[in-house]
Amino acid sequence: MQSVESIIETTMARLKTIVDVNTIVGEPIPAGNGVVVPVSKVSFGFFSGGGEYAPPGKVAGAALAEQKGFPFLGTAVAGVSLTPKAFLVTTDEGVTVVPANYDSTLDRLVGQLPKFVKEVRMSMQQKEQEKDEKEGGSW
Repeated sequence: MQSVESIIETTMARLKTIVDVNTIVGEPIPAGNGVVVPVSKVSFGFFSGGGEYAPPGKVAGAALAEQKGFPFLGTAVAGVSLTPKAFLVTTDEGVTVVPANYDSTLDRLVGQLPKFVKEVRMSMQQKEQEKDEKEGGSW
């Protein structure tokens, strides 16, 4: 005879095979000169229940319960939701986090701001070097 505990144990064992570390932090994917690692949010719900009930057409009474016991009826239900949240991108320049979705254009601009500042800084340094070479070469 099964019990609610055995149903819960079986369902939880099956859920462990579905939801593991590789589900949340995915396998690294080689891309160009770097690696991309997906990061996801995993949510799951679980319901289990059961009990002993009198057979159809029979009156549930103490005499029937003492003779055979009531048949057990039980169930377990589980649902899993997997939502991509971000990607970790590693390159020679470092590690960056790229969100999987943006709430607004402003979020995207703020996320790209460090890259923009770095490119402007490099451009200004390059122009200063060219200016120094031009001035230094006329002597």
